[in-house]
Amino acid sequence: MSETTQQHTIFLVTGSVQGGKTTFLSELVGLLKKRELKVGGFLSPGSFDSGERSGFNLKNIENGMQIPMASSQETSKWIKYRRFWFNPDAFKQGFEWIQACLLQKPHVVVIDEVGPMELEGSGWSETLETLRTSSVPVQLWSVRERLLNEVIERWDIPFENVIRIEEVEAIGAAELISGIVQKDNRESNHEQ
Repeated sequence: MSETTQQHTIFLVTGSVQGGKTTFLSELVGLLKKRELKVGGFLSPGSFDSGERSGFNLKNIENGMQIPMASSQETSKWIKYRRFWFNPDAFKQGFEWIQACLLQKPHVVVIDEVGPMELEGSGWSETLETLRTSSVPVQLWSVRERLLNEVIERWDIPFENVIRIEEVEAIGAAELISGIVQKDNRESNHEQ
């Protein structure tokens, strides 16, 4: 993993479907907050029924607020995409959370997750473009292993910026991210 010469660094946190990406990110967020870093964005914890994924919530990292995001059950006014029904209000809410978060000048923003919808130009696409032009020092995007190469290509992210949850412990990722934020802070203070 290496730092880029951009104004920010995007890391792709990857693993298999239901492999623990959200759990890893949740642990990582806790470690970053203990280091007094400002972290914003959202997680997408899943719910299960009889051992099978039955839905997702969208959870604001800053305040813990949650909104239903997707369900395997047909839901009125929600949009069907593949095997899930998606709540359009969750996408609006998530974008608003990111906008509010950016006003707070966070050190790190988390997007859980970037998937097929985003690759097709929907889902969090607008949010990702907003973040790509922001000055947030570090962004963490979760991505399924099988979509990794497509996401790298689509958003021109260096392959060195991949964090594989099977290979990296959250504490190691927290140290790397803290170092990038400290370097960014030093450079920002030096420019003033």
